[in-house]
Amino acid sequence: MKTETLVERHAEHIFGVLECFDRVILSGTYRAIGWPAALGQYLHGAGIGLEDFIKEHANSWRLEIAKRVRAQAKVAGVEVRQVQGSERKEEVVAKILAARGEQPGVVCVLGAMERCRSFRVRAVGEQHWLQLQWDTGRCEHFYVYFIEAEFGLCYLRIPTWAPFRLQFYCNGHQWLERQMVRAALSYEKADNCFTRVVDLVAAQSLVKKFDPRRLHRVLEEAAARWVSVHERFGSSLHWSIHQAEWSTDILFKSRRILPELFHEIARTAAMEVNSQDIYRFMGKKPRANSKAEAATRLQTLVQGTRLKHSLGANTLKMYDKVESVLRIECTTLDVTTFTHHRKVEPRQSEGPLTQAGSSGPAATMKWAPMRKSFYNLIALGRAMSACNRRYLAYLSQWRDHTKERHALRAITASHRDQKQRSVRGINFFRDEDLLFLQALQRGEHQIRGVTNRLLQSHLPDWGAPKIGRALRRFRILKLLKPVAGKRKYYPTPRGETLIIAGLQLTERIILPALAA
Repeated sequence: MKTETLVERHAEHIFGVLECFDRVILSGTYRAIGWPAALGQYLHGAGIGLEDFIKEHANSWRLEIAKRVRAQAKVAGVEVRQVQGSERKEEVVAKILAARGEQPGVVCVLGAMERCRSFRVRAVGEQHWLQLQWDTGRCEHFYVYFIEAEFGLCYLRIPTWAPFRLQFYCNGHQWLERQMVRAALSYEKADNCFTRVVDLVAAQSLVKKFDPRRLHRVLEEAAARWVSVHERFGSSLHWSIHQAEWSTDILFKSRRILPELFHEIARTAAMEVNSQDIYRFMGKKPRANSKAEAATRLQTLVQGTRLKHSLGANTLKMYDKVESVLRIECTTLDVTTFTHHRKVEPRQSEGPLTQAGSSGPAATMKWAPMRKSFYNLIALGRAMSACNRRYLAYLSQWRDHTKERHALRAITASHRDQKQRSVRGINFFRDEDLLFLQALQRGEHQIRGVTNRLLQSHLPDWGAPKIGRALRRFRILKLLKPVAGKRKYYPTPRGETLIIAGLQLTERIILPALAA
């Protein structure tokens, strides 16, 4: 029997599901100088000694980078603002955007001293040959924030020390928002998520039209404009995926259902999900020699509650957004942990030759680790979406009691009658309420109905006026329905459920507890 999904169970309260990338961070490497051996080869070809590079050329490149950034900032009409360690760049940019608006162009340029990876020269061996090696330090980084017409708010981070490892950020929700505006799709958006979309099918079809080639154009234009060394090494610039987030959003129609539903699911999942389940969500088999440790963490933050499952460089998170969007988010810091069906070219010594006398082995199509090239964003999105859907299917196996909890609250809360007089709700721990429930649950009342006279035989210590007040109270609470023209009542569906619940509470919990 197929398990009813969470979306199907709450279909009447849900607009639908929308999936797309959220945060995407790319890393740009100039392969001509991207690692010690490559830089050493370049310097040797240019006739530059290693000591001269460290003493002169590295600093001249640093000054050249800073000069280009400041010149372009002046052309754009913005100042380079230095950000202190206690400041958050997102807050600085948000204040500028509030005053500036969302029109395309350069928003601001921020400078910050941050850690970076650089080179150093070290003497090795008995002959003390000089050799370039990796080193870590701190240098000035420039964050160029700009609004691109198609991708929205982006930033390009430029370090001032070689090898000038660039970083580019964009957000999939901002890209999708601009696509929906062009397609004239009506929507509502809050806190980086869509709370309502008129045509979710059309919106999801726009996500499938994402083209990495258009993003490549933005990357190349930004690097050519802001990075001075791009003129020398631009042909060797390679963009790879540094971090990516794929979100699966379930859009609820109101804020009444999700808060309690999320609380129950998150607490249950925090106790029930084990390490083998996390491996399965990620599409992997648990292995004894695996270095990736599976972990689950439930956090209550200022913004709300978040459940996070981690496995190595990958995480699965679940949290509610603005109390109306249930978000399941897959994040990766290493795309090679995912596999997809691609062409694999084996090494020279492996595999059959393509033809007799051919110089190389044949390429084959098979499942292999995903490459980091940003052109694999589409394949990565499919793989991360599958992780989210496996997790959602797992969550759907638990029957949530949100509807029952609302019904119980309506029964136990006080009400007002037509004359605005207060009517007390049901108290399962009150002896009189339990006695009345036990009298109502007798089988003969389900057929003939219940009257004041019939209940007197089952409640000998109750007088007719007291039973009449109880019948009136249960009728106002909509637990009993009257028969027209007669002083007779039948239990409503809600009343039948309450009678059973009261009996089970008494027989299975209260009495055994007292006996203990």
